Amino acid sequence: MRVSWRSGTASVCLALAVTASGTAGTHAAPATNNAATGGTHVAGVAPPAEERTFVSTTATATSETTLRVVLDAKSHGVPLKLTRAERQRIAAIVRGRPAGGRTAAREFVSGAWQPGSGAGLKKGPGTLRCDRNPSWSDANGTLSARFNCRYGTINWGYKISTRVKSLITGNVNERGVSWWNNGKRKPKNAGHVVGKSYHFHGTLKPVKHDDRVQFQDYMTFRVNIGGRTGTGSLTWAADVRAKK
Repeated sequence: MRVSWRSGTASVCLALAVTASGTAGTHAAPATNNAATGGTHVAGVAPPAEERTFVSTTATATSETTLRVVLDAKSHGVPLKLTRAERQRIAAIVRGRPAGGRTAAREFVSGAWQPGSGAGLKKGPGTLRCDRNPSWSDANGTLSARFNCRYGTINWGYKISTRVKSLITGNVNERGVSWWNNGKRKPKNAGHVVGKSYHFHGTLKPVKHDDRVQFQDYMTFRVNIGGRTGTGSLTWAADVRAKK
């Protein structure tokens, strides 16, 4: 799975405002309409991935992340069978508690952010002021970033939320932040394979006043939800303009 940026205008927007964090909202559902019926499959045959997939996109005026969980097709060699009630329960766990009434404006589908049904988020880059230290939290984690104008860098950090950490059963495999400066791709930050409580962090450089910087990360990990095991992924992305 890969997040892609379109030239000129980012296809992912996490508008980073330095002041108010805004109102958060969460939308989660099984990946297909089979959620309504619990899905059907031939006895003895593992159900297709879409019947085992749960996706949650969380958005605020300043942040946007997607948590995706794909349950294992079999447990101890036996094909997975989920009742309608169990699918609904797992969807609720993946969704977490909504922090407000706004629904997500985009969903992560087939490797790219697509328009969703929610109210529109702020369009275009947010402003990242010199030496301010803002952070933005949602149901999936907390992103922090600052423009260190004296040294021409952006320092970023990310911590997975307590709710998501409660689902993770092993190490987190972080791909490493990819980033673009004024539409030009730059060398990505190093990835990590670390514990779920790790404070992911890195530096983007060089960055100067009025540069538009887009950056994003992708993490994968094993999960256990009520005895059902699977693989989870967490995607976050940001779009900012550096200002003195």
